[in-house]
Formats: sequence, structure tokens, C-alpha cells
Amino acid sequence: MACHLERVCFMWRFLTMIIAGIACQLGSIASGQGVVCQLPEDGTWVRYEGTYAQVEIRPETAAGKVAIDPWNEHVTIKSVGKETAEYRGEETACRWIEIKIERGRVRDGKIDTGLTGLEIYKVLIPETAVIKDNVDAEGVPVSFLPLVKGYRKVGRTEPKLLTEPALQLYPLGILVGYYRELELVEDDVDPQVGLGAVKASQWKGDITIERPNSRTVQESTIWKSADVAFGVARWTAKLVRETKDDQSPRDDFKPVSEVTIEMVAQETGDDAKSELTEP
Repeated sequence: MACHLERVCFMWRFLTMIIAGIACQLGSIASGQGVVCQLPEDGTWVRYEGTYAQVEIRPETAAGKVAIDPWNEHVTIKSVGKETAEYRGEETACRWIEIKIERGRVRDGKIDTGLTGLEIYKVLIPETAVIKDNVDAEGVPVSFLPLVKGYRKVGRTEPKLLTEPALQLYPLGILVGYYRELELVEDDVDPQVGLGAVKASQWKGDITIERPNSRTVQESTIWKSADVAFGVARWTAKLVRETKDDQSPRDDFKPVSEVTIEMVAQETGDDAKSELTEP
């Protein structure tokens, strides 16, 4: 038990360091567009399943790496209502989207999220803000979803009002980051998901956050598909943290830890119900 708790604490310490560095660089608006690229019929939901794994790199040991047992992760995205609301000075058709993130060990067939492994976002977004392309009509990268209003619940705490102007899933919730550009790898591919025959386009992006004594490199692959409810069939992400002394040259950066995420759409339905009660 002590060994398990030590590993869990290390994982969260490492992720906290990554989040702190990324947040300082990206400011208050981060990616929400990555997993919501289109809007299905209201009431539709899709659940993604996958793993969240971490490796601590120790070059002084014989193995060179220490792997921490992977955690399971589920992400469920739902459309749970329509509403007309004011957006940019005009009455606009909006949609309530709820995103539930569960992370932890599987116990008795369910994910044990513990105290902090559960997050639920419920946000009202303008329907016109959701587009499938990586750039808008003016060529500006589409990197976030603007909020009319929204709420966030973490663990067993009460829901709190979101004050940010955009949906911020990254990096606390979903590790698919903000990319100024996404590169098309291949079109019309089989993303190998659990929903049957699906076609998708495969995209890749990367971002590097660097400080005098640390550097975080993230790479993600996203399979976009019009055949899947919210436009994304699967995604993977890898974050590598490197360190060096403040005064050392950049060539001295050495990897110390890495986190990998793999998520695949496994199930969908049309009976979505909200799980978050607005405060």
C-alpha cells in the first residue's frame, strides 16, 4: 500500500510540474476545440477509453527507466441541452456540452477516481464556434471554444462557476494541447475504434515549453472523423520533461520523466443526461 501511494503521489507531482510550466506559457486560454470539432443531435454522447502511463527516467540505474503502473482513463462527452443566449452582443443558438473525465485504477469493473481523479465540465458554447477545420474562414487557428457560461466539478467538491472566457480542458483535464498548426499525416484511414466502421483523417501537432532549467515537449496525434459524434475518433499524447542546471547550455537538457495517453472512442448513444447540477 505504501509503495502504491508513493507512486500515485509521484505521478501527481510530476503532472503538476508540467501543468505549471505550460500554464505560464499559454496564459488563460487553452485548447478546448481539440475534442469537440462538430455538434451532433442533442442528447448524443460518446465515451472514450484508454490509459494514462508514466515512466521515470533514471540513467544511473541498470534498467534506465522506472515504469509506474498505468491508470485507466475514461472521457465522456455529451450534448445535454440547447439554449439561446447573448454572445458578442447578439442572441445566439448555444449548446450545453458536458465533459466527464475519470482517471484511476479499475476496481470491481469501475474506475476508482479517489479524491481528485474525477472532473466534470458543463459549458454553454455558441454553436457557430464549433467547426471541423483547424483554421477559421480568415485563416486563424481554431484553438479554443468560447464560453457563454460554464461550471467545473473536481472530485467530491461542489461545482464552481468558470470565469475563463474559453473552455480549458488542457492540461488539467485532457492532454491534447494547444497547437498553432496541425499537420495532416494521412486521410481516409481506419482509426480502429470500438464504434464499427469509421473513417478519419490523422493529424499531428507538437509544442515545446522551455525555461532555463526545464523543458517540456508534447506531441499529439488526433484522428478526426465526421462519423463520430463530436468529430474525434481517437487521440494520443506524449509529454517528456527534461531538466538541466540554469547556467548550462541547452544541449545539456536530459529527459527525466514522460507521460503517455492513448484514448479511443468505444461507445456512443442518444440518451445523454447531465450529471452536474449547476450551483
